[in-house]
Amino acid sequence: MLLATCQGLGLAIAVGLILGVVFPPIMPSWGAVVGAAPLGVLACGAALNGAAEPLWPALPVGVIGAGLAAVVARDVASGAARRQQDQISGADLQASGGVTAIVVLAAVIVAAVSLVLKPFSLLVLVALLWVWISRRRRAERKHEGLRVLR
Repeated sequence: MLLATCQGLGLAIAVGLILGVVFPPIMPSWGAVVGAAPLGVLACGAALNGAAEPLWPALPVGVIGAGLAAVVARDVASGAARRQQDQISGADLQASGGVTAIVVLAAVIVAAVSLVLKPFSLLVLVALLWVWISRRRRAERKHEGLRVLR
């Protein structure tokens, strides 16, 4: 059951990565999670059903995997779009085609490798957690010294 769950996690992460980069950057993080979670549950459920395992683990694993991947991909893509907008005035705040292609390629690689080497998805989950935590810490430190004095 663990291997089938890991395979489902890899598929849910791949779905979350693709949907996260497609969502507009003005969408809040919870919107990315709400949009990606149902498809992550379906992808994880398909992997568990194919292995003749119970389907109940698909709900938490699919929501966590797809939701985290969507939030991280959306943050990375919106950060790249902001940097691009700073360089080119008048550009809209959409992720460039290069960033979208790289994230989609990464999602395909995660899905393909997790189909063959099932525990690989656990490594990807840890990497996504690390990226998410480090980006949040950096954002908190960015305005650390700024205070309003009255």
